[in-house]
Amino acid sequence: MLVKRFGFAKITQGTIETPSIMKVGKDIKMKGNRVIILDREIKRDILYPPSVEQHTVELMPNFYLIPNISDMLRDTKEFVRYTINLRENLGYGAIFYAPGVEPHLIPALVYLGYDVFDDSREKIDAYSLIGKISQTYRPEDFSFTEFILNQTKIALENGKLRELVEGIADNKGKEILRILDLQYYPQVERFYPVWMPHLDAVSHDSLYRPDIRRYLQRLKERYSKPEYARYLLLLPCSAKKPYSLSRSHREMRMHIKSTMHEVIVTSPLGLVPRELESIYPARNYDIPVIGHWYEEEKKMIRDMLSWYLEKFKYEAIISYLPESMKFLEDVLKEYGAEMLWGRNLEDLSRQTKSLGYHVPRNKIYIENFKTLAKFQFGCCQDRMKDVKVKGRFPRVNLWIRGKRIFGYNPEKGMLTLTEESAQWLMEEKKYIVHIDDFYPEGDIFAMGILDASPEIREEDEVVVSHEGELRGWGIARMCAYDMVHEKKGKSVKIRGKIKV
Repeated sequence: MLVKRFGFAKITQGTIETPSIMKVGKDIKMKGNRVIILDREIKRDILYPPSVEQHTVELMPNFYLIPNISDMLRDTKEFVRYTINLRENLGYGAIFYAPGVEPHLIPALVYLGYDVFDDSREKIDAYSLIGKISQTYRPEDFSFTEFILNQTKIALENGKLRELVEGIADNKGKEILRILDLQYYPQVERFYPVWMPHLDAVSHDSLYRPDIRRYLQRLKERYSKPEYARYLLLLPCSAKKPYSLSRSHREMRMHIKSTMHEVIVTSPLGLVPRELESIYPARNYDIPVIGHWYEEEKKMIRDMLSWYLEKFKYEAIISYLPESMKFLEDVLKEYGAEMLWGRNLEDLSRQTKSLGYHVPRNKIYIENFKTLAKFQFGCCQDRMKDVKVKGRFPRVNLWIRGKRIFGYNPEKGMLTLTEESAQWLMEEKKYIVHIDDFYPEGDIFAMGILDASPEIREEDEVVVSHEGELRGWGIARMCAYDMVHEKKGKSVKIRGKIKV
């Protein structure tokens, strides 16, 4: 049963729990020219076939031994291609056993989608996070294979597997990661949750994380600036998230004397409009800050800023950025921005006050929530013309003509569905989980699901329907692929349901 997914990596429970290790002498035994794995006898030479295009060995239903991993790793690109094709053929729920791999590669291989390993290489050599080491440094009664597997599982459980893979100094592991990022983004992204508690951008590879790329893609495809946004103010990021709670942003906002549309310029997200500052990953990311911008970061930010200023028009643009970001000067000059380099708050007061533009706070809230709805669902903005915000931010609800249409989850920075907005998504044909003919009494499991909208990711707000009839709404606990292809496991945590 699938318990948790992060990209291709997964935690499962059942006859075979993953990720896990099989031990030589206990789970794996030798008998003449045969290897006995979990009581299944296998000819030894099948582990070393002459070509990459090989046959898998089904040790038990849905559990496959993938031979010749060590040889295939000589050509990383081909190895990753082979693995993805195998997954497409056998399913992303199948369990893959990678025999005889070097233990420091386990995190990268789990990220690629391998589930089970063994400790055979450690029987021959000593290993650490930097690879093979001298036997002199091999501690007694210590299994590095078990240690790294446990660390991998902890990272996976806590949504930090990507950080672990990025942090291990191994060229082969980095090759696997970068090939997946650059060539297989669509395949990996569909298994990435839309919310996690933390995201540590620990290296340049973080710029290509699927959840970072998804944010940038949705910004380009789904985002539209609020109607009140006549004047743009570009601001630097802060260590504390959301930015508006940081000391630096509180100080800046005290000196902003007109209604400005505030957009934060940052890495690895490029641009974060203020109304999106609490949604993942804007609220959740952290980066090492040393006051230096690397060329990859500069290019990404320049490209995003050029795209943004070309698409969205403003009557005036004020840039209040640190001098370390002068690499944006030519882009800002092209679009006529007033540039205030440094931290002179009096200049910020003077420039914004001269605009003399003021919009009531409640109207700003309403417009910001409309923008959030479109970013989150890709629709519904046009349906919210008469919306009213009730409550004290951030614990608010959105109402239209006496009907509550959305709640707001301040932890996730996401709108939550009600019966009214669930019906909207039904009409828009978005984020729908199609179930068999029953009315949910509790959470919905994979067995009862017939189909699901392909855009659904774990942690999304979703609608539950049977043949066009609304049956409930809640939070996705699986992505669309797993909802359709898994037979066990919780798929939707129900928050509301239609009473019969």
